[in-house]
Amino acid sequence: MSAAHASPAPESSGVPESAVQRALEWQVTFWSGEVTPRERAAFDRWLAQDTDHARAWSQVQRTGQRVRSLTGPVEGEALRAADDARRAATRRTLLRTAGLFATAGVAAYAARNTAPMQSMLAEHRTSRGERRDLLLPDGTRLVLNTDSAIDLRFTAQARDVLLRTGEVFIATAPDPLGSGGLASRPFTVHTRHGAVRAIGTRFTVRLSDGRSMASVDEGAVRIQPLLAAAGPVRLEAGQRAWFSASTVDSPGASLPGDSAWTRGRLVAERMRLRDFLAELGRYRSGLLRCDPAVQDLVVSGVYPLDDTDLALSTLAHALPVRIDSVTRYWVTVRARAG
Repeated sequence: MSAAHASPAPESSGVPESAVQRALEWQVTFWSGEVTPRERAAFDRWLAQDTDHARAWSQVQRTGQRVRSLTGPVEGEALRAADDARRAATRRTLLRTAGLFATAGVAAYAARNTAPMQSMLAEHRTSRGERRDLLLPDGTRLVLNTDSAIDLRFTAQARDVLLRTGEVFIATAPDPLGSGGLASRPFTVHTRHGAVRAIGTRFTVRLSDGRSMASVDEGAVRIQPLLAAAGPVRLEAGQRAWFSASTVDSPGASLPGDSAWTRGRLVAERMRLRDFLAELGRYRSGLLRCDPAVQDLVVSGVYPLDDTDLALSTLAHALPVRIDSVTRYWVTVRARAG
């Protein structure tokens, strides 16, 4: 069984653009107010040909309302007022005009399904440097890290969290529906790279540009890459693994910092200074640079995330570096003179 069938994918992995384009064309045809029996039969055949067609039609129905509000009333009124010959010409003109809106609709639809737009429109999100605790409908505790966004999809069959950007910590609760004689709904975190299914657990999932990472504090999880045909990879408590859409790296030991951010701490264990500053930079606005001359210095210790200026000051006392600030939003860490 492929990964796409093994677990539900986020909406961003959905319908081919060609199917959406055709669905929008059908939408415009129906808005014209002059659908012939032959066109209706052709639409029914198209809809039944492929599940992607049905999904595209459903999504266009949900997202195309703003296009209809611009084109529909004008078309209907004009066509009803025209005689038969004039109506045919008007319909062709209106369809061409509405086709421009349909093209714009495809662009809007495509933009809506990009990662930045999905993050902006997400149900729950945090700004840079912010953390947020959420109590989900099933009693699960969820913590959003800095600059993160999620959508929730709780149904009668599943409890899904769609991680759009950033990082999330989850302490799952038993499914309350499972105590009523029904099967317990699986709890799964989805990223663009795959799915992480919880097995009674406390765990972290982080999304980066090219990969995702899962780290388990308690219990276990199963990682299923989106495009992998092989079965899921299981992680036990104390393990972490990065994964792409096609593969899962060999599990390794979890790091103390994997969940320390939930307590407002950045834990460094022999980190390169460059990597440390990249991590600290996730929690502050502006540019935090590292001079190449000091990038390989080794950092260890516990640093506050709620006061990154204090973290930098502490760093300057621990290492032979100085903090140069043009403004608070333009900071460079350089070698200390002498």
